[in-house]
Amino acid sequence: MSDSSYIRILRSRLPYAQFDSRPWSPPLNVFETDREMVLVIELAGVDPATLQIEAYPEVVRIAGARQLSLPAGLRRLHRMEIAAGVFQIEVPFERPIDPEQTSARSVHGLLEIRLPFAGRVRRQVVIPVAEGERP
Repeated sequence: MSDSSYIRILRSRLPYAQFDSRPWSPPLNVFETDREMVLVIELAGVDPATLQIEAYPEVVRIAGARQLSLPAGLRRLHRMEIAAGVFQIEVPFERPIDPEQTSARSVHGLLEIRLPFAGRVRRQVVIPVAEGERP
């Protein structure tokens, strides 16, 4: 059987990893405390130095890549569930966070990102209507 036949089989049978150029999403836990949002992302095999983390008041974006090599002399794939290639995650927030205070650390393949909430932000703003003539 040719390599392209194996790839077609793998694409048709989940939970096998797919061989395409779309970014994949690693498993993610999102926790909220009184003071911050905490994200824990499973990134075994990803070099933390290659991660890109962008924090904004309303969203955080995490991107990177995991490279997996196939064994020399490979004849057949029996199971391939570990995603590889480029990945990307975007997590929106209901409450604004403070990007300046965000921190990240990687321990044993788990990336933990701490995103403290921004100072008091009012969800509703009352805008007074002034009377008078146009300027």
